[in-house]
Amino acid sequence: MDDQHGANIQKMFALIAPRYDVFNTVASFGQDQAWRRRAVELAAPTRLHTVLDAATGTGKIAAVLLDYADTVTALDFTDAMLVKANRYLQKYPEGDQVRLVQGDILSLPFASDTFDCVTIGFGMRNLSDIPRGLAEFYRVLRPGGRLAILDIVRPSGIIQNWLYTIGFRWSLPLIGWAISGNRGAYRYLPESVEQYLNPQELQDALFQTGFLQVFHERLFIGTITIHVGDKAL
Repeated sequence: MDDQHGANIQKMFALIAPRYDVFNTVASFGQDQAWRRRAVELAAPTRLHTVLDAATGTGKIAAVLLDYADTVTALDFTDAMLVKANRYLQKYPEGDQVRLVQGDILSLPFASDTFDCVTIGFGMRNLSDIPRGLAEFYRVLRPGGRLAILDIVRPSGIIQNWLYTIGFRWSLPLIGWAISGNRGAYRYLPESVEQYLNPQELQDALFQTGFLQVFHERLFIGTITIHVGDKAL
């Protein structure tokens, strides 16, 4: 990841880590865990051997993956998030089997053809180089492996955009400020969505990387998408 961008991301997520889960639950009206489970259902339609959750944050997708895979690796760029993930995963009987790794998605510390699937929840838009991140995911997937990307996008449609502007661009930074005491970090959230690829652009980028059978689902008035793509056999 670009040095300055990476340093800014690490600093921001270290600051918001203590109240990150509370904010996500409030901001999503309690729907965020259902979105994560849906992403995992699409990523792992059958039981898998070894999987990677990139940008794991506090480990919530990694915890769901325990029901779908024999071995789970959870990677994050920020040490403070990995500390939170470790605490969260200890609530699960098999939580200590998750391997926590500090690392950069743009230079994944894994051999090629390692994982049966890769998931990333609410982290793709934070990358300074999305094509490079997709290429890294493709590299570490085994032939026939699957990538699932869960993230926030601008919705299409006049009414949906109106609701998005009021609820997401205006209200959520204030909610984040009230919960965490950090106004700047939650100002970044809508800005990152504005700069992120739209669903069709991300789907095209997946095809350009080499992924096949690419599709996406839209949830929550079109503000949440799950993109799925398979590595060629």
